[in-house]
Amino acid sequence: MNEEDRDQHNAEELVNRYEKMLANDESWYFDIEEFEGIVDYYCDNNKFNQALHVISYAYTLFPENTALMLRESQILAGMGRLTKALNRLKILEKFEPRNQEVLLTMASIYSQLREHKQAIELFKKALEMGGEEMEEEIYLEIALEYENMDRFDKAIDTLQEALIKTPDNETLMYELAYCFDTAERMEEAIRYYLAFIEKHPYSFPGWYNLGNAYQKIEKLEESIDAYDYCLAIQDDFAPAYYNKAHALFKLERYVEAIHVFEESYAFEPPQSPIYCHVGECFEKLEEYDKALFYYRKSIQLDEYYADAFLGIGVVLDLQDKTSEAITYIERAIELEPDNPDYPLFLVEIFKKRGHIAEAEAITESLVIRFPDNEDVWLDHSDVFFLKKEFSGALQVINEGWQKNPQSNDLGYRKVAYLFAAQRIEEARDLLLRLHANSPEGLEELEEYYPDIKNDLVYIELVSGRNS
Repeated sequence: MNEEDRDQHNAEELVNRYEKMLANDESWYFDIEEFEGIVDYYCDNNKFNQALHVISYAYTLFPENTALMLRESQILAGMGRLTKALNRLKILEKFEPRNQEVLLTMASIYSQLREHKQAIELFKKALEMGGEEMEEEIYLEIALEYENMDRFDKAIDTLQEALIKTPDNETLMYELAYCFDTAERMEEAIRYYLAFIEKHPYSFPGWYNLGNAYQKIEKLEESIDAYDYCLAIQDDFAPAYYNKAHALFKLERYVEAIHVFEESYAFEPPQSPIYCHVGECFEKLEEYDKALFYYRKSIQLDEYYADAFLGIGVVLDLQDKTSEAITYIERAIELEPDNPDYPLFLVEIFKKRGHIAEAEAITESLVIRFPDNEDVWLDHSDVFFLKKEFSGALQVINEGWQKNPQSNDLGYRKVAYLFAAQRIEEARDLLLRLHANSPEGLEELEEYYPDIKNDLVYIELVSGRNS
């Protein structure tokens, strides 16, 4: 019998003794360690009311035992009886004001009650009491409380302070990366990681997160270099392979991306998303049979993986197998009905095949379901444009722009519709205003509405951009 089995056997014997006492309506003596063992047994088996009953009996023998009171509070909190647990802990705190576990339990309850400032105050108080064993966890808890308050600046400061003391803590590093990402502070993140790596050059999480930060601001070559350093230190770190492959994909270096994905197989068996990404690489290389092979391998591993069904649909459409393509795309939509990207692919197929009524029916539904998605408004208005109903296109794009006022893409599309409707002065005025804030939209405008190349104002703007 190993030690774990022996402990389990002893716990069961102890509980049997206790339950026999209850059955006989007797009062037996158990020492405090035995009571704690019985309580733990019941809690491990989700018998929380029995655990509380044990503590009540234990109080008759040890009425001033603070460990019992703490355990009772923790069980009450676990049962959702937060206020009662907190009241117990406040009493206990008066007896043991420097008990770190009491403070941490109270902080956790305040967190559940969404009283985050109070939770932070208690976590900080617990932190001041020292003890390296809990320090990293407490720093993380404080950061999480700040995140719950949307104070990512304070969360970042907290995590950076913690990493000065424990630079090898991967959990803290990844949480910091999440905060930088959520707060959209990528440039600051890059500066931090570079400084961190200078002090800790063999930190593979540091290099990995630097690569991710570079990739988020489209500095793809730099991100690949960072992933390479990460893998030089930790060659079995599969996420670095995946993200390096994604960066290569964005650079249209599809063959290299495939090789990097394949390298990862040695360290982690490929899951559905990886096979799907490899399929997409082959799709871009126009090796459609290989693309279908990998998309189908993805589905073999996960029959509910919608992206793979979409990939098959896209490839079949490229092979002019439209009926089959629609079946697969509809399956993707069925699997992820709340993802508007899938029906938009179907809209593109219908428009390309001249099935405008079918496309309109879909986009009409999408703008109701996803009013904050600018792409659905672009596609819905495009349906009217294809029918040369320019006033209808303008009406739709205006409604979409009202719901998404920060979207320059919707604004540039309105320029195209105004030109098509021969409302030239309005179109030029809007074009000039948009160009002042977002000059990068010119290229997409020209791609959508090639006739714009003949307009003098547009020509001047393009000349200014190229000079």
